[in-house]
Amino acid sequence: MSPPDASLKADAIDHIAQPQPTAVERRGLTLALIAAAALHLLIPLAVVLLSIFAPRPSPPAQEIPVEVVVEQPPPPKPAPDKPKPPPQPDDEKPAYDAPSAPTEEKANRESQDTKTSAPTTKADQSRAPGAPEESQQQAAAPEQKAPAAPTPQQTPPDDKAETKAAPTPATEEAEATPPAPVPAEKPAPPPAPRAKAPPGAPPPSAELLPDVKFAHAATDSPVAGGNADTRYFTIVYGMIKARLREPRNASPPTRGGAIVFALDETGNLLQRKLVSSCGSPNLDMAVMNAIAEAAPYPAPPGWQPKALRLSYGR
Repeated sequence: MSPPDASLKADAIDHIAQPQPTAVERRGLTLALIAAAALHLLIPLAVVLLSIFAPRPSPPAQEIPVEVVVEQPPPPKPAPDKPKPPPQPDDEKPAYDAPSAPTEEKANRESQDTKTSAPTTKADQSRAPGAPEESQQQAAAPEQKAPAAPTPQQTPPDDKAETKAAPTPATEEAEATPPAPVPAEKPAPPPAPRAKAPPGAPPPSAELLPDVKFAHAATDSPVAGGNADTRYFTIVYGMIKARLREPRNASPPTRGGAIVFALDETGNLLQRKLVSSCGSPNLDMAVMNAIAEAAPYPAPPGWQPKALRLSYGR
């Protein structure tokens, strides 16, 4: 049978529609789908949770290298700076003259001393000073020893006596007789007392002694020409005085003038100021110039800046 001749036929039963599912069936299908989806989600979730919370095997113990190193002691802490002592108060006396020049005896004085003299007596060179004067009386004669008493001498035998003597045992009688007593020596007379020498010259009284002043040893100074001690004020005064040239035609000062000048720790002049004029402008200017020409000065005591005041005029 050829394809064009073929025909399709359907029975009536094939055209009957299937019955619709009820609500209960539909609810059951829905629950089945939800349960299947939940199972598909729970299985991978359980695998993930097991992999996260499963106990992990501990890693094998490894050797830890240890190196012992001797630690150097820490450097000592620097000593704290000691506080500087406060500067000593300036107790120098005012200067009125320049230091004195060095002398052979290495001594100087605050002011010029006049020569003092005291009555001198001609000392006897034959005797030491302070010894008592020689006595005019003659020295006593040396003691004379008393003459010793003469010892009894035995008389020589007499020949005539021997002839006249009876033939008796005279020798035995002579031996039995005791010898004559020896006279005792007289005590020597006491020596004559020595004549006391008169006392020496009395020591001089305080009225006859000169007024002597003892000065201390002089020290070297960069300037000299006066009679004062070598101090900082006298040195500065002497340096200014050596460079002071008083003007010829200047009017005489009518009052005392004063100039204040400051020095740094090395002696350099920082500033100068005329505090009060002496009444002579030329003399004021001459003193100001002398202060400037004398700089630099020696370093002040203690290397501390210093302000000085110079008074001049009347």
